[in-house]
Amino acid sequence: MSLMLDRIRELGVQIPDSPAITFVDDRGRVTESMSRADVVTEMNAAAGLLTQRCGLVPGDHALLVYPPGLDFVRALLGCMAAGVLAVPVYPPNPVNPQKSIEPLQRIAADCNAKAVLTNRQYANARRLGAAKSLMTGRTVVWPANLNWHATSPGIMNRRTRGFGSSFDAASGWAPSHDTPAILQYTSGTTSAPKGVVITYGNLEHQQEFERRHLGLGLNMRGVFWVPAYHDFGLIGAILNALAGNFELTLMSPLSFVRRPALWFEVMHRVRATHTVSPNFGYELAVRKTTAEQRAQWDLSSLSMVMSAAEPVREDTIRTFLEAFSVAGLRPEAFCPAYGLAEHTVGVTLFGRSTLRVDTHKLEAQGIAVPYDGPASKVFRGCGALTDDVDVRIVDPESCAPLDEGRVGEIWVDSPSKAAGYWGKPEATRAAFAARLAGVAGSSGYLRTGDLGFVHDGELYVCGRMKDVLTLAGRNIYPQDIEESLRNCHPAIRPGGIAAFAIEEGGSEGLAVLVEVSADAPDDVLSGVVEAARAVVLEDHRLRCSVVVVGPPGSVSKTTSGKVQRFQCRARWLDGSLDRAH
Repeated sequence: MSLMLDRIRELGVQIPDSPAITFVDDRGRVTESMSRADVVTEMNAAAGLLTQRCGLVPGDHALLVYPPGLDFVRALLGCMAAGVLAVPVYPPNPVNPQKSIEPLQRIAADCNAKAVLTNRQYANARRLGAAKSLMTGRTVVWPANLNWHATSPGIMNRRTRGFGSSFDAASGWAPSHDTPAILQYTSGTTSAPKGVVITYGNLEHQQEFERRHLGLGLNMRGVFWVPAYHDFGLIGAILNALAGNFELTLMSPLSFVRRPALWFEVMHRVRATHTVSPNFGYELAVRKTTAEQRAQWDLSSLSMVMSAAEPVREDTIRTFLEAFSVAGLRPEAFCPAYGLAEHTVGVTLFGRSTLRVDTHKLEAQGIAVPYDGPASKVFRGCGALTDDVDVRIVDPESCAPLDEGRVGEIWVDSPSKAAGYWGKPEATRAAFAARLAGVAGSSGYLRTGDLGFVHDGELYVCGRMKDVLTLAGRNIYPQDIEESLRNCHPAIRPGGIAAFAIEEGGSEGLAVLVEVSADAPDDVLSGVVEAARAVVLEDHRLRCSVVVVGPPGSVSKTTSGKVQRFQCRARWLDGSLDRAH
């Protein structure tokens, strides 16, 4: 039997009344919660529903399409107990799904899903959307040949409570460490999303890794708004809580975006010890909260405030810590981290150091040399290398290990390394079975596709290999150009910027795409173009071949909000981006 499921059941017996997971609404009010005993009861009830009523058997795949809330947790638990492979996906707008249904369609076909699990509210809204499409004549194509099943508590109360309590003893199914537990699809930042097979052994190692290095335990309290279909929300928050790594309070990502103060109100109230957000969340928190609000909160209980899932900006960290110092937030609690779905989630944790390096040597020679002069770039460390995870910096072409300070591809190996990509044996061999050149017996490294370097035993991440621009004999990281563009003109939307390469006269040229308000006048548009060209030339000694100015939504992004530069480039090539500027 898996230690993960064993642990859940043990906690249900040992501390049955202890809170496990709570969900709060837009105003911070508790709408539902589950004790440790409730977790076991709900798990067995959901498993009974899936096997007895939905006809699913061990090895079947089920899409989890849920709005934020604990119904997702119930379905996830039921899948694990019944041996059904859970596939969390972004929930399209059920009433108007045209713009967001394509990822769901692709994933359903790719993983050969047998069913879709959702809750009653989403199912009703989907039916309303179908009726609306009939009246408007707009056809919405949901994945065909899939049965939809609602797993809301009321339905399970009526249908499964009679046999749910005895489900596990009668099921006859028991996973091993190598048994797939979750199929987690990548975000699709640089290519089409792929299903990562995460096993029970992966979960066990990752949970122990985080427990040791992040100070997790039953007496800790986490507050998270990261989506449940994202690996930091799914594994870093929900599964960690179920395994006893902390008591969890969840809120909707939409609630946070609408009112970032909610995050801090809840952390203040529950005396949170751990939380996590992408970089943009900390920027939004500074912009959308007031000094008066911050003075009312006590955040001194926080021992870990993690920044992950997107590049960490030093300016963001400094501004956030300054703004929230009045709330008692300690600078040493802030910790960038690095991870990816192919390694379950975390690779390095609790970054501590800041390093300024020579920009010219970094771009021209691929060497990170400490330097405090004007032509320098600041990196924030993403955590020290540990014995738990083998991290190497490798020349991506020769596959030879590189010395400290040299920039190369980040390779990783540990028991958290996933089993591979679902249904893609060639891609699995290429990514998960890399060998170090000149190192006898080395095999099985994960090629992350990320570039980075090690300095004083800590990992620093530069960016994605596929996004790097080779211009004028230099390797340019697009996020550096995007950072310069953020503040070059007040009309540019900070989250709507992309830099990518295009062909110009037989060589590589630079294109930038920036978003402005849809009703911006022509003189503002021309000013944006001039400002963009000027700042890129001044900061990076580069000429912009093309500057495209578009309305909100022009920059292609994943469902988790990451910029898809390759999609922006593809749209430029096929003519769907304005070429006028």
